[in-house]
Amino acid sequence: MRRELRVLLATVLFGAAWTWGGQLPRALEDVEAFRVKNVEVHGLHFLSRADVLEAMGITSQSSVWGDVDAWVEAVTDMPMVRFAKVERRVPDGLVVFVTERRPVALVPTPTIEPVDMDGVLLPLDPAKHRLDLPLVEADPPPAEGSLLLPKRIRLLVGEVDRLMSVDTAFLQMVSEVRWGEGHTLVARWAQPDVEFLLPFGLSPERLQEGLEALGHAMSRPESEVPEIVDLRFADLVVVR
Repeated sequence: MRRELRVLLATVLFGAAWTWGGQLPRALEDVEAFRVKNVEVHGLHFLSRADVLEAMGITSQSSVWGDVDAWVEAVTDMPMVRFAKVERRVPDGLVVFVTERRPVALVPTPTIEPVDMDGVLLPLDPAKHRLDLPLVEADPPPAEGSLLLPKRIRLLVGEVDRLMSVDTAFLQMVSEVRWGEGHTLVARWAQPDVEFLLPFGLSPERLQEGLEALGHAMSRPESEVPEIVDLRFADLVVVR
């Protein structure tokens, strides 16, 4: 029955569109059959469906012929949203696709706040969401009231995100990341307590060489846990 209704509506809309042209959606906004009754929201992890509908301003009187651009803008303006798309499902449905901002690190501002790959501070409680992420230095600190970190820290956060794609297991061991000398990073493990000195843009192969060198050093009888794994030199891993 529902399929037959859709076919009938499509036929009616085609005929009306031929006659009314661009004024058709506005003319249909007050038609009861087009009131929004079903809204699908995809891509949510931290946000709720209710959060998205509230931002869009969807009520029992909303029509599927409402302003899609305005809905998209309203959802995209949410601090946790990177991208949004809204599609109509005539006669009474909407489908909302959301790409949320993903936390990649924690930053002391001085309170501990999550930050995404672009250096945007996110309104999430790290304890509530159990965010086990590396702590990134915030020097200089963000401007008061700003959700965007200074460029120097954004670069550092962006590299943390890249390293996560290079080797997620490695970054899960990292407790702290900070700038080192020159254009290098210091990534500190907590267990065992080891610092990795990394050049900016480190390749997966070089990181694997460093991990293998650390494993070899720790496997020797009666050897102490190394304090530093230095990968700043081409074709050379220094463990000390």
